[in-house]
Order: sequence, then C-alpha cells, then structure tokens
Amino acid sequence: MGLRGKKEISGELGMSSMTDIIFILLMFFMMISTLVHPSALNLALPGSPKTSVKPISKDRLDDIAVTASGAYLFNGKTTALSIIKTNIQKAKIRKPTYSVMVSPDAKAPVENVVAILDMTQQLNISAILAADAN
Repeated sequence: MGLRGKKEISGELGMSSMTDIIFILLMFFMMISTLVHPSALNLALPGSPKTSVKPISKDRLDDIAVTASGAYLFNGKTTALSIIKTNIQKAKIRKPTYSVMVSPDAKAPVENVVAILDMTQQLNISAILAADAN
C-alpha cells in the first residue's frame, strides 16, 4: 500500500537573490547619479578664482532692481523684462565684458529675481547679486 504523506508547500522565498538584485540596483543608480548634472545657476562667489582682476565699480554697472511688488527697475526706471533684455543685449554688443548688478528688495518674489539671473546667464553676462544687509 503506497500511502504517502501530504507534501507541505513552503510559502517562504529565498531572500539572498533579492538582496543581490537590490545591491546591483543601488550600485547602478549611484554610478548614474554622478553623470547627471543639475541645471542650476552658476554663481561666481566673492573670492573665487573666476572673479575679475579689476574691481568693478558701481558707477560702471547697470542696476536691475526687483521691487517687493515684483516690478523691474532698470537704472531706477520701471521697465518690462523684455525691454531690459533688449537693453543688456545692446550693451553686451558694445562692451563684451559687460556686467549688471541685480539688487532685489528683501521681499521681492524669488521667481522675478531668478528670471533676471537666468536671463543674464543665457546672454552670457556677468551678474552681481547685491544682498541686502538688513
């Protein structure tokens, strides 16, 4: 009489292969993350080797201010962003080493300040961000 006992089916999974896969994925993502460069603003900080040899005086710079309400001022006059872009493009043609000073109000919208800095980066113009001491 061939009576066999019930075969128990195990519900366990082998975790060693799962840890191998996780380790390989971890290494893959770590190597790939070093190849990705975030698109961020490249700001030259004071004292860095990229700063110019001759100091830039304030009277040689055009001033782009951003008010607390988000309005743009170009050398003290309220101006649209497109007109500011046209003005600094013309100045860049006249003087290749053209720079501007961006002086936002302490309560100015960040989006407006970034719009100015992004525009200067696209036009390859040096922008000096004037921080408010207050």
